[in-house]
Amino acid sequence: MNKPQSNDESQLLIQLLRAGGLVSEADVEDFKSIAKELKIPFAQAIINSGLLNERNMHICIEAHKMVQNREIKADLAIRAVRVAVQKKCSLAAALTSVRKLHQTTRVTVPLANELSNMLLQAGAISQEQLGKLLRKAEESQMMIGQLLVYDGILDTFEMLAALNAVRMVRETGLDKDKAVKGLTHALKNKTTIEQGLFELGFFKPPDAKTTRVGEIFTMARVLSRKELAECYEIELFKEKHFGQILVERGLVNKTQLEASVALLASIAKDTIKPYLAAQALRSICKDGARTEPTIEEYEKKSAASSENFRLGDLLVEGGVITRDILEQTVNVNPDNAVKVGSRLLKAGMISESTLFAALRLQTALRLGYLSRDNTLALLRHCVREGVKLDQALRDLDIYVPSRMQWTWV
Repeated sequence: MNKPQSNDESQLLIQLLRAGGLVSEADVEDFKSIAKELKIPFAQAIINSGLLNERNMHICIEAHKMVQNREIKADLAIRAVRVAVQKKCSLAAALTSVRKLHQTTRVTVPLANELSNMLLQAGAISQEQLGKLLRKAEESQMMIGQLLVYDGILDTFEMLAALNAVRMVRETGLDKDKAVKGLTHALKNKTTIEQGLFELGFFKPPDAKTTRVGEIFTMARVLSRKELAECYEIELFKEKHFGQILVERGLVNKTQLEASVALLASIAKDTIKPYLAAQALRSICKDGARTEPTIEEYEKKSAASSENFRLGDLLVEGGVITRDILEQTVNVNPDNAVKVGSRLLKAGMISESTLFAALRLQTALRLGYLSRDNTLALLRHCVREGVKLDQALRDLDIYVPSRMQWTWV
């Protein structure tokens, strides 16, 4: 009987399978259990399942062997697998393509940087872990944050909080010590960095003027949060354009990137709401829809939609309070969300946690990052389960850029 693979070996294969979008988190856990029970290699458990076609499985196994034999680095293997699966070409052809692109865009950065230093100070990693990670990063040519997520030391949400903290220090002038305290608080309470800073009284408004490339692809579910964090780290530390990174890593093609740029222009012109732009992008990327007609179709949908953004009405529709309670308690301008929320809070009609969740959701709805249905679903989940909005977003698997929820502060 075959000897089960070591943790490092199976982890590398999992990275390659995930890179190609061939398995989900749930699939991985199932295959790990099967491999352990039957005492067979992880790869054999997947082959036996019949989930993957033979060609894609062969590509991952071939790339896996090349890394083990030190013929290529892990990062190159991951990028090549993505390209091979997406373009339906051989691993050799994908490697040639990736190497050629890498030679023209190569940027080297120090392995220890603001991110690793901030995580160290926040107590998210130890000095010993950092030392091992630096050695592993050098060997694999992978970024520190990417390794932290792949190795399960931090989850994707925690990594995004840390990357956003780095960006806020750079772009908003947030004090580094406050950023570390905010990140420590956010990691402990499983919230975004913005929520952590807000709760500590250190909040500094993030840039909420424009939608970013990575955000629209993630809202469209073309890019996973893990892939978003991976590319975001490269953008911050290698100072490459996010779209360039997506193409380099085989996550999207040039046509899809061009479609996203056109949709971002429509968002900027206020002719399409961001959540509808994300739906349009998904249709283009996943269904092969043509760009121009699709954008026109969704711009018409956006023009035809009219939303009521009043906080009080959201609370009523979300089942938090009744219409009678709202009318009896609130006698201020119903369009002033903060004042309406303050009156309800002082009257004991809603909790502080519910108020902050509602204000964040109302902002995301008003800015067009959520549909009304999803806004109400998230609010109801917060109240029913007694969780903060960040947890509700995780539970319902809805992505809203965290910086687009705070214009009310």
